[in-house]
Amino acid sequence: MRKINMPKLITMLCLTACCALALLPYPLQAASHKDSVSLSSGIEWDAGGSLRLRYEWKQGFALGKPGAVDPQDYLLSQLRVHLNIHDSDRWGLFVEGQDSRVHSTFLRNTVNDTKAANIFADRFDLHQGYLDLGWGDDFGAKLRVGRQKFNLGALRLVASLEWVNTARVWDAVRLSQRLGKGRVVDVFASHLVAVRPRGFNTHAVTGNRMFDSQFYGVYLTDKLSVRDSRIELYYLLRRNTRAGDRVHTTGLRYDYKKGAWNADGEAMLQTGNYGFLRQRAYAAHIGIGRTLWPDWHLGIAYNYGSGDSNPLDGKHQTFDNLYPLNHAYYGYMDLFSLQNIHNGEAVLTWKANKQNKLRLAYEGFWLVKSGTDAWYNAGGGAIRRATGSVSSYVGSEIDFTLATAFKPWHISTVLGYSHFFAGSYIQQTGTSRDANFFFLQTKYIY
Repeated sequence: MRKINMPKLITMLCLTACCALALLPYPLQAASHKDSVSLSSGIEWDAGGSLRLRYEWKQGFALGKPGAVDPQDYLLSQLRVHLNIHDSDRWGLFVEGQDSRVHSTFLRNTVNDTKAANIFADRFDLHQGYLDLGWGDDFGAKLRVGRQKFNLGALRLVASLEWVNTARVWDAVRLSQRLGKGRVVDVFASHLVAVRPRGFNTHAVTGNRMFDSQFYGVYLTDKLSVRDSRIELYYLLRRNTRAGDRVHTTGLRYDYKKGAWNADGEAMLQTGNYGFLRQRAYAAHIGIGRTLWPDWHLGIAYNYGSGDSNPLDGKHQTFDNLYPLNHAYYGYMDLFSLQNIHNGEAVLTWKANKQNKLRLAYEGFWLVKSGTDAWYNAGGGAIRRATGSVSSYVGSEIDFTLATAFKPWHISTVLGYSHFFAGSYIQQTGTSRDANFFFLQTKYIY
């Protein structure tokens, strides 16, 4: 019998108690806490931060791979502190530090918390640090220079990925130009910052093509041209000379909401080069939703990411998913991305009040090119490849999450469970096995 580690047990009990307390049925409100102090005429400052703990338990994620550690679990901790000094819209200085760690709990885990480009661990380091300069009113602009986050559009291609323990930040120059009260164009040049758990986060070569890339973009947001709608038009360039990448992404997104109905669609086309091959890929999303009762909403959607039909023809047809928030779109187990995929989903949400939200989701997954391309996870890594005639149906996933918050304590919590049902593709290409995922997260904002 495995000996119980009392410090680990106490940690888990404290985490569970915090989450359970925050789930009590009080009148709740999303946690937020911010106080500004005036330094002189027009100049203010505020300081704060957050502490987040998340316990994760995974079973079957190896999908039958021999010798894999299964099941496994761990506890993630994330501490942030920040200082913000600003003078209205004219200028501002924001500095944020972050300490992220992974802790062993009851079972053995295989998390690597020392390699560069880490998503689990980063000893206290500069997370964000930027200077804002602004001018003008309706036709004004803001220049942001320094280490910062990008969250563009629906986050399908560019997001700070707050789900992972270290999150994403870029060293960048970004200019936001207002073209009236309803139009904004953003232009930026950047380099993704690779997390180095034992040292300062820099741009030294990691061997990861995404972290070693320069990233540029132009993003136009228009809320005026079509009533009850939002139109976004963008051009993005990811360039990595060493890897032979020069991927151009041109996209159009449309978002509509009126009354009980909402709908959105996005089309993305890629050209250029990927690994010294010609990049010829595309992706698309279409979704529609309706509020059924005052507290219930049902949404259905279809997502498509192209796959490679012939790896020897000099073309790369697998869509480059760039820097997305795949976790929110293609299953909470992070087994899929917008690459070589057909994905159908149905999501039912219930808001008991402004502070409590229940989410139930069903996801189905098929590969576009099952015999000539791979199955890719949320990070873009190939989980499995097959050749010849195999089924395209990989499987399906159900997600259950309950989110709530307790205003007086500035605590928010999320409880989640997911199950993956292995499909015929997995059965035909290796050992088949379903998978399970459980997490319990609590966050305190101060």
